[in-house]
Amino acid sequence: MKSWLVYLLVLMSLLLPVPGARAQQAAQQVTLRATLQTPVSNPFYGRAMLRFKEELGKQSENGIALQIFDNAQLFTNDQVVDAVSSGAIDIGTTAVHNFAKKVPAAAIIDQPFLFNFPALLRAAVRPDGEIRKLIDEAVLAQMGIRILWWQSIGDNMFYSNGQDIADPERMKDRRVAVPGTSVAEFVAQCGGKASVVAMENMAGGMKDGSLDMVLVALAAFQGRGFWKVVDTITRTGHAPTEFLLAINEKAFQSLSPEHRATVVRAARTVEREMREQASEFEAKTYTFAESKGVKVRDVTPDQVAEWRACSAAMIVEYMDKGGELASKLMAAYGRLRTDPCCTAGPGEMAFTRR
Repeated sequence: MKSWLVYLLVLMSLLLPVPGARAQQAAQQVTLRATLQTPVSNPFYGRAMLRFKEELGKQSENGIALQIFDNAQLFTNDQVVDAVSSGAIDIGTTAVHNFAKKVPAAAIIDQPFLFNFPALLRAAVRPDGEIRKLIDEAVLAQMGIRILWWQSIGDNMFYSNGQDIADPERMKDRRVAVPGTSVAEFVAQCGGKASVVAMENMAGGMKDGSLDMVLVALAAFQGRGFWKVVDTITRTGHAPTEFLLAINEKAFQSLSPEHRATVVRAARTVEREMREQASEFEAKTYTFAESKGVKVRDVTPDQVAEWRACSAAMIVEYMDKGGELASKLMAAYGRLRTDPCCTAGPGEMAFTRR
């Protein structure tokens, strides 16, 4: 009887936590630092980053923590790429056009009317898609940045006062704020005076009259307070805006194989959710705009033809600047347009002018 009692006491002692085990486990937790340019409450960027934090904790059993510095505490939107590339921050999210400063061919996404309907864009940016792989691999090789996800934040569109910008001639000689150089080229080609302006300063420029209009993604409308300073949104449908979540490659490789796999899985989970919910987010934004008295205008096929005509030279410039990678991407785009998913067009309205 005594021997059984001794055996049970020994077994119980083995099952009890070793002193300091919890502290040791906590010390082994990996913390990744992420920069975010908006508050975490933002329905596009903030929601995605919070979900990523949740998934990292859940899938790693709290082995990976994400520390979010929101509201541009550390870096502004145009500083994110350099901050991640240098290792000043582990993770950051910003638009494709900011990566195109170092990898010019990445600006294929910004070329007018190439990706002008949802099925085509989704096919182009899916994780196993040829176009996305070419861009992701180039960014990794040239910048030391690993892309974890692509997130849709709506098409680029014009915000203005007094009238819509459905006809390109209405933009002639007008002061237009844009978030990046490829967007600026579109404005310049069609007669406007483009200025690259930090997104946090755009609404202020509209308010004080230093800007006549803004060309930026739908996600900025509510989060950046444009509803307070404009009365019209014009949907030209010429180019989408994709935000990329990226991690410094050295930081990624410093993780254990298990943690690296977890980071990728968590990112894929959130990317899929955000892509599926993009249409819902857009619909809510338009409902919000209308509730604030902001008019939403679409362009006719004839007006699209005019926008196409005035911006046609952009693709030539893109090919010149993008080099061999741009040629590969355009070839991949051509193949994608023969896929059953992507042979249609954005609408069925007919031309009325000849």
